[in-house]
Amino acid sequence: MKSALLMLDVQKGFVQAGSFDTEINHITDIAEYFKQRKWPIYATKHFDSSSSSYIPAGTDLAEIDPRVVAYTNEILLKDQPSVFKNQLLEEWLQKEAITDLVIVGFNVEFCCLFNAIIAQEKGYSVTFIEDASATVNTETTYDMPGLDIRDFIATILHWSGTVSVMDTEEFIEK
Repeated sequence: MKSALLMLDVQKGFVQAGSFDTEINHITDIAEYFKQRKWPIYATKHFDSSSSSYIPAGTDLAEIDPRVVAYTNEILLKDQPSVFKNQLLEEWLQKEAITDLVIVGFNVEFCCLFNAIIAQEKGYSVTFIEDASATVNTETTYDMPGLDIRDFIATILHWSGTVSVMDTEEFIEK
C-alpha cells in the first residue's frame, strides 16, 4: 500500500469566495502528514477561460493558495472536473506505485466527487476527507433549501461502499 494526496483546485479564487480557513487548515494538516512520510502530493489547477469565473485563467485568483502550494510535489492543469484526463497523473501514480488516493479540495460536488469515483473505477483505494473539502456553491445555487452540499456528497460517497469517508483527525490517527 502506497498513498498519494490529491489536492483538487485549492485556488485563491475559490478560497477567497467564502470562509474556508478551517478547511485550508485541515488540508495543510493532511499535507503535512503526507510530507512527513515523504508520500507524493499532487495538486490540480483548474483552467477556466471565463472572465466571470471564481478562478479566471491567467489571473492571481487562478493560482494555488500559498498555504498549500509549498506542499505540492507536482501541479496538474485541467479544464474539466476529472484530473484523470491529464495523462501525467496516471504516469506519476504508476511510477510511484500508488495504490491509495486521498482526496481533498474544491468543489466537493464536482471535482472531488468526480475524481473519487473515477479513481475508484481505475482501481485505486480512495479516501475522501470531508472536512478538508468545500464548495463555493450553496443551497441557493441549487434551489434546494437546507442542502449541506459537502455532507450530501460525503454521504453519497460513503453509501457507495467503495470510497472511504473520514475527517482529518480520524485519517491522521488511523
